[in-house]
Amino acid sequence: MPTKKQDEKFAGRLPSVISYHTKMLSDGARNELLFRAVKRAVDNKTHFLDVGAGSGVWAILAAKLGAKRVVAVELEEALIPMIHKHAQENGVADRVEIIQGNIDDVEIDGRFDVIVCELFGNDAFGEGTVNSFLSLRKRFLKKRGVLIPQALEMLAVPVRGEETNGRRPSKIPLTSDFIRSITLNYPREFPFVPNESLRYAAKPKVLVELDFTKIEKPLEKGAHTAEWKIKDLSSVSSVGVFQRSIFAKDIVLDSRRSKSWQFTRYDFEPFPLRSGTLRFSVDLDPKNGSFQLAVSDHPELRTQTYSPVFAFTRTRMAQSTTPHKKFRSPKKKKEKD
Repeated sequence: MPTKKQDEKFAGRLPSVISYHTKMLSDGARNELLFRAVKRAVDNKTHFLDVGAGSGVWAILAAKLGAKRVVAVELEEALIPMIHKHAQENGVADRVEIIQGNIDDVEIDGRFDVIVCELFGNDAFGEGTVNSFLSLRKRFLKKRGVLIPQALEMLAVPVRGEETNGRRPSKIPLTSDFIRSITLNYPREFPFVPNESLRYAAKPKVLVELDFTKIEKPLEKGAHTAEWKIKDLSSVSSVGVFQRSIFAKDIVLDSRRSKSWQFTRYDFEPFPLRSGTLRFSVDLDPKNGSFQLAVSDHPELRTQTYSPVFAFTRTRMAQSTTPHKKFRSPKKKKEKD
């Protein structure tokens, strides 16, 4: 029997797990394309592995399509009963093997014709993701097996801003230059952005590409760069970054149509030019990442560099020179003494 502490942990995680996977189930753009890819790859001889199975959708679909063997692997404890109940109500509970654990640790007999895996998280292009796919290929995929997705791309696109300075609080006659200079160091993330709400200044370009069927080692560390020739450069105040999942060569999901991915905006101070070649570079290091904006054909203009490290340093320095009084609560003072 689970302990009280285990029950409390389970109950605490349950709302966020349900919320996230309800969102995934409602993501029509993603589901439609993944459905096409799975349906194309599965027949009655298929051995099918669903990694990070979530609510079990793709494992259940494979079973309903007649796959010979179906295995669903999921780490999150709260999702294990959901996979089973989901399979039950769709009439395939006896045909879906459920394993709880990290795919890097579990042991499964045999190899698979089709593996579906979207273990991307917040570091989709990081070492952990690449190593997991390398392990999947080596341990579980048959020689001519199918990986879904087979590739993942990161793209960048310059975005025109509604307002180009952002120095004033809305509806208040004050400036806030310092706060803005700090916030520019942190990219802003949105669950998804309807295409019509953004005004692109150029076409998207690929920053990074991972071909999970061929890659042999994690990406080299360092910056990834894209450039665009832009008219009215002064109206561009951010670069948007998004992903593209290639489920098959002709089945591609642009994350701007999906609720399952985030659209990230890297804001910066607009360059005072009618036109120029904007260069955007981003280092994806999750701990010490940074990004830069420059105008390649105007080297006299200062390159703008942003990083959470800069925000921390500037704020700490400002704190040390700010005249202020500080009071500790009696409780904290007593604890310290």
